[in-house]
Amino acid sequence: MPVAPHRVPLLGHLPALLRDPLALLSDATSRGDIVRLAVGRGSLYLLNCPELVRQVQVTDADRFDRGRIFEKARAFVGQGLATSDGALHLRQRRIIQPAFHRDRITAYAEVMREQVESLVGQWQPGRTLAFHQEITDLALAVLTKSIFRSTVGADVVAEVQHALPIVVDGVLARSLLPDAWEKVPTPGNRRFASARTRLRRVVKDAVVAHRAAGVDHGDLLSALVGARDERGDPAMDDDQVRDEVITILMAGTETTASSMSWLFHELTQRPDLEARLRAEVDAAHANGRPTTAELVGLRFLNQLFTEVTRLHAPVWFLMRRVTAPVRFGEVLVPAGAQVVYSPTALHRDPARFPDPLRFDPDRWLPERARDVPRSACIPFGAGVHKCIGDGFARTEAAIAVSTIVSRWTLRPAPGPSVRPRVRATLRPHALRLIAVPR
Repeated sequence: MPVAPHRVPLLGHLPALLRDPLALLSDATSRGDIVRLAVGRGSLYLLNCPELVRQVQVTDADRFDRGRIFEKARAFVGQGLATSDGALHLRQRRIIQPAFHRDRITAYAEVMREQVESLVGQWQPGRTLAFHQEITDLALAVLTKSIFRSTVGADVVAEVQHALPIVVDGVLARSLLPDAWEKVPTPGNRRFASARTRLRRVVKDAVVAHRAAGVDHGDLLSALVGARDERGDPAMDDDQVRDEVITILMAGTETTASSMSWLFHELTQRPDLEARLRAEVDAAHANGRPTTAELVGLRFLNQLFTEVTRLHAPVWFLMRRVTAPVRFGEVLVPAGAQVVYSPTALHRDPARFPDPLRFDPDRWLPERARDVPRSACIPFGAGVHKCIGDGFARTEAAIAVSTIVSRWTLRPAPGPSVRPRVRATLRPHALRLIAVPR
């Protein structure tokens, strides 16, 4: 089996993974469909082929569990949908799915509109925005208001907004680092432990208060607390609801914010695309305030969103553990082995996407999209672990992007070049934009 480049004695590929993981994963695609990564004394099987990744996600999904990263994450954030496995995961998915039904998302859309209008209403002409932070604050506000519509006060929302980013980044780091590192009393470890404790406490308190009140506010928390099993009993206790709420907050904030931030960065580099989007948005607003369905149905905006999640997939690295021997082509991978794949590397494979680093939303015109293999672009995953909130994310992006474009033009501010920062998600670093009113 081929070995990925940039291996060093004793440490294997760990230095390259820490230094520039995207470059390592991208370079490894040229070595074959399945490539070995050496990490210390162990090995990872890196999958570079959409068909093999689909085998993991769909065809042979019953031969895999989530693996080490998610096992470690459970210790910090509980058994939410993003970390649970097997029968528990399937049960929770069935219970939670109605909370993301189209009718519910339509109701959440009013919260999305309120929050984005509040955000852009505070911008001042000529002001330089730390744009990724602005959009992250927006995404978190949308989620907290969608979850806790009338249940909690501003102090709880502020606590969540402070603690969540620390927990999100800290969980990934602790999932990759040796177990012993968690016990070292570093400032970062103390900060993470404090943020995790506060986040779990304030969310649990909100769940308990909501259940005691017994009122359906039409929010996500009402849907979770009100879920019933086949006997008509509450489907989840307070701890499980807490874990699901934290999972939704973690999974739905940074990923959506990163995608929208990259989208506006790309528009600042391509005035032609910005003009096409503005024309489409203006047409939608020509006869007054467009409906949510009209915004979600904007064709070019959808092409932009699909392309930005291809080129800048927010989730850049995933791992699964083999629970029963599985064959990938000529390679038999034993039970207990860890397989990894990178949506970012798959999405930038020139064999599937010509000129892959070019931002080209017209790749997703119907006549061109037909030629893209089904598993070649998987920003929301596939199979039983497919993101349950993809419709929520697309609706939020449609409302936020169209509202901003209808009122403001954003221009890059002088300063360092924007570059990807690899954390829990692939976020843009040094994205500073100047707000110019239309």
